[in-house]
Amino acid sequence: MKHFKAIAAMSLNRVIGAGNKIPWHLPEDFKWFKKMTMGNVVVMGRKTFEGLGQPLPNRKNLVLTKHPQRLIKQHPEIFGQYHEWRGGKYLKRAYQFHFTKLGEKNETEILIFNSLDKLDPEEFPNDIFICGGAKIYEQALPHCSDLYLTLVKREVEGDAFFPPFENKFELIEELHETPEFKILHYRHKSLSK
Repeated sequence: MKHFKAIAAMSLNRVIGAGNKIPWHLPEDFKWFKKMTMGNVVVMGRKTFEGLGQPLPNRKNLVLTKHPQRLIKQHPEIFGQYHEWRGGKYLKRAYQFHFTKLGEKNETEILIFNSLDKLDPEEFPNDIFICGGAKIYEQALPHCSDLYLTLVKREVEGDAFFPPFENKFELIEELHETPEFKILHYRHKSLSK
């Protein structure tokens, strides 16, 4: 059975965001995130999507919002350059938009869902990474096999926090460490036995 994976970065005091933005600038961690998610599926909530200002390129972007039409209408600068796609297996459950830049082979796709329950990991050939925000992590972590967590080695001010996960996941390896952060790989306890 295929599961979601979560990828996140949090400070020592569990902050993941401040004012809809990431409250630190760690280019090496951004490169790690890009390497892990490139060519895969990224799932995010509306606020995270709006905080980015555009879809993540060369990935299938799945945006969760209770009001899909409102999101589309409020962001013509994003959705005006995409065309709604009326085919495929997600049609009954999602709004779909495809975008290919002139002269580029890579496609970016946006799917807008109104519920995490409508996402079936088996329908996607690639890995599905849960990318935030706090509410999405809280809903999705019980359904994740793995958690890739960047621990930023400082406390920061913020208004979005990573939910407790320690009782459901166990650390299986430390992937990378720098003076500013370390990247940890956790696995869901029900799958590591």
